[in-house]
Amino acid sequence: MQKPKKPMIRLRVNELMKAAREHGIDNDTKLAAAIGVSVTQIWRTKLPCSDHRYSPPGTVFIAGVLNIFGGPFERFFFLDGMLQGRNKKSVKKAVGE
Repeated sequence: MQKPKKPMIRLRVNELMKAAREHGIDNDTKLAAAIGVSVTQIWRTKLPCSDHRYSPPGTVFIAGVLNIFGGPFERFFFLDGMLQGRNKKSVKKAVGE
């Protein structure tokens, strides 16, 4: 039996790169410095999620993007996977009640 997919926040790479160009940021080194993460984190977050080197954006990454480029959150990020706990019944099921 396959485990249910956990919801993950994913990056909209095209939107991030578009915003970076609009702000005169033309490479990952400048982008990393602007949002406060390492160049490696930029690279790993831009990889396809099927790549074993992929890393989802963390809170510092997300906060940095929103701080530099503004919102809304949905412009740069999306939720991938099944949403758990949308109602009381599914919450009770998740906690075993």
